[in-house]
Amino acid sequence: MSRLIFYVGFALSIVSLVCFADIGEDMADDGWADLERTISDPIRACRGPWLNQLMRALTWLGSFWCLAMVVLIVLFWPGGRFGVRDKSVFLGLGLSEGVLNGFLKSWFGRPRPGEDYAPMVEEKYFSFPSGHSMGSLCVYGFLAYLLCRHFPHWRWPVRLGTLALVGAVGVSRIYLAAHYPGDVVGGFAAGIPCLFLALVVHQGLLLTGKGETGGA
Repeated sequence: MSRLIFYVGFALSIVSLVCFADIGEDMADDGWADLERTISDPIRACRGPWLNQLMRALTWLGSFWCLAMVVLIVLFWPGGRFGVRDKSVFLGLGLSEGVLNGFLKSWFGRPRPGEDYAPMVEEKYFSFPSGHSMGSLCVYGFLAYLLCRHFPHWRWPVRLGTLALVGAVGVSRIYLAAHYPGDVVGGFAAGIPCLFLALVVHQGLLLTGKGETGGA
């Protein structure tokens, strides 16, 4: 990781934390509720049979079970493509992100969108920040990082595909009225520093183990 990339990632993480704190502070304001309604209404107005199915599929890709399966696939991938450090940091990121998201949800205690949003899925836990958004950014983001390291010729397709997937998961949560828009943005804002820290840890470990097979 070059110094430029490190500083850009660090600055982006700070901005994300400020954004997260600002959303957490503004959630109780009437003006914020109006803004979220303004954003979510046009998205939910697009509902239709085929789009409903697509959004349910996209939201499943950000679910706990799907993300856990992605992590497990990397952990048990045969052939030594992914090294011990790859797997260790990936597992640590997945676990710590999930614990942090649960803590933040309990801390803010924001209820899910009400019946006036016509939710299409039943969610029982608190709403802010979105676990689907935060988890997708961390898990798919780190997976993209690993794939770019091992398959550099696929770097740009992997990056663009990951951005599209993570963004689509976030939109699906608003579409299904599982979350307010602020929950989704907050999930991304909380996930960016987690992902950056994981990348720094992985790069730091690389400095002490350059010789390990599989880019660990």
